[in-house]
Amino acid sequence: MLLINSSPKNALKIFQPFLPIFIPVGVGSLASYFMSKGVTIDIADEQVADDMLSKVENYAQKAQGRLIFGFSALTASLDSALGLSKTIKDKYPDACIIFGGIHPTAMPEEILAYQHIDFVVRGEGEMPLFELYAALKEGRDPEGIKSLSFRKNGLIVHNDMLTATLELDDLPEFPYHLFLDKRYDLGFVVSSRGCPYNCIFCSNRIPTGKKYRFVKPEKTAATLEMLNQKYGVSFVLFLDDNFLVHKPRVYELIDEIKKRGLHEKMTFSFQARGDNTSEKLLRDLFAVGFRSVFFGMETSSEEIMKTIRKGETVKECVDAVNLAKKIGFHVSATFIFGLPGETHEDRIKAIELAKELRLDQVRFNNATPYPGTELHDIAVASNRLYVDGVYKNFLSVGTFIESPFHPIPFSYLPPDSTEREIRNDILLAYLAFYLNFSKLKEIFFKPKQGSGWFNAGEDLLQLFKKIPSLAFLFLNISVKFLKLFADIFFSGSSKIRSRDLMRLMKN
Repeated sequence: MLLINSSPKNALKIFQPFLPIFIPVGVGSLASYFMSKGVTIDIADEQVADDMLSKVENYAQKAQGRLIFGFSALTASLDSALGLSKTIKDKYPDACIIFGGIHPTAMPEEILAYQHIDFVVRGEGEMPLFELYAALKEGRDPEGIKSLSFRKNGLIVHNDMLTATLELDDLPEFPYHLFLDKRYDLGFVVSSRGCPYNCIFCSNRIPTGKKYRFVKPEKTAATLEMLNQKYGVSFVLFLDDNFLVHKPRVYELIDEIKKRGLHEKMTFSFQARGDNTSEKLLRDLFAVGFRSVFFGMETSSEEIMKTIRKGETVKECVDAVNLAKKIGFHVSATFIFGLPGETHEDRIKAIELAKELRLDQVRFNNATPYPGTELHDIAVASNRLYVDGVYKNFLSVGTFIESPFHPIPFSYLPPDSTEREIRNDILLAYLAFYLNFSKLKEIFFKPKQGSGWFNAGEDLLQLFKKIPSLAFLFLNISVKFLKLFADIFFSGSSKIRSRDLMRLMKN
């Protein structure tokens, strides 16, 4: 089987040269499971492959029996996955095309409406995909496999979901050795899966449901030690959706890090909810090398917090940020603009809050109703969903990465807000927050701090090589801000008042 990670090189537009390339964790986990069963599979990643069709042809030449292609697709990469899979099917008509991942799990009927796709594996893919692979290779009927969707007699059939839970400790070590391309950032670990909360905008929970489980702390610590000793990794980002869900395992991991002396060689970053923190826990994490924490703050409005079913309050988030800053953490956060019920005034207050808290890094995203989320259901029910082509506008960072001359239309707008208003508020937020020498210096010269969302180079030589791309980026951003100023001072089409701009720029 050839497993393909669908994520085109230009996914993040003008920012693409400055984003670290993360290993496709889902594809890597599938490969790990197959390896535990004694089966080696091939991997192709659109993020780094110079010629995907050559990868396909190389696999086809050496494969025995029926050709099997598995595509891992997010909503934003679906268009690319559909195009490549159709090309493969045209060239190899007898090949089996399988789709899996977050978007196919949420929208299996949509995927199977494309006649060249044979199967959709829903939910966590390791066990059902391996069973499907074995059935295809052995010539057995695969139609009884749990979590499988397929066409039969012109109808789409959805088998029941697999109820058995994959034990994460049964997986072998993540196959970092399959991803040694120098463009990858190997500094990551996934130590748990799932999140037990109900945020209406989160699509990460679609494959796992509300199930939460974790890797044994000693195994996670062994992985950290291996990354340090074998690959020279000194900074590790924990990619867990919510690192602090289970406190006892966090403390076991702290003990393992101490026992192995890893806190003297490595530093770590993690994502957490404000209501999961405490002063003791954060201090204990800081003492063993955890230096960066990322909070999803989302909004400054307590009412909107209830609307999005976050399950925590703005006050709890604020208290957690202040506590983390006091202890010495580098603190990053996100806010989401354009949530249901939100107003321009709410967005201005969010900008003020981000500055008041003296956050180190912030992303201001636009609300995106990914299929399978409650926000998507709200957008559909209120007739406020807009899909451009094959989900080309489903980008939560669209406002900042788009060309100023070709804006990416929003996929959702709340009542009483226009796209232009929200776009201007997002641009104002970035301008007010980052027009600061110390923050810009940190972004450019300390890329390993924070959530790792921008990297202009690990050293001066890399930075020098990116000067043309930086110049192009600066030009595009400058045009965006000039358009913002024109709306504020001349067109009268913005709700932003000049006094608001002056006040936010001063603080």
